[in-house]
Amino acid sequence: MNKRTKITIETHQVQIIRRGKPSVQAWCPECSATVRMLTPEEAAALAQVTTRTIYHWVDAGELHFTETPEGILLICPDSLTTRPPLGLLLKEKNS
Repeated sequence: MNKRTKITIETHQVQIIRRGKPSVQAWCPECSATVRMLTPEEAAALAQVTTRTIYHWVDAGELHFTETPEGILLICPDSLTTRPPLGLLLKEKNS
């Protein structure tokens, strides 16, 4: 009689974004809350995608965002964390 052992490994990842400038608090109408907004570059680093992907998601309405009076795009970090993982989206798209 052979014995089998099943090993499951769970990993977690923490990303720290260090800023040279102060963070921007802004109202997110979708979340109905004031949140610390991210630049597209910071959002891309957090989501591990390119800034082009972030802009695509914004254009597609998949991320919460706001623009400053100067035209600077700011991304709500909560909309990044509630999005399905990129791998899952690619798998669904190819099905």
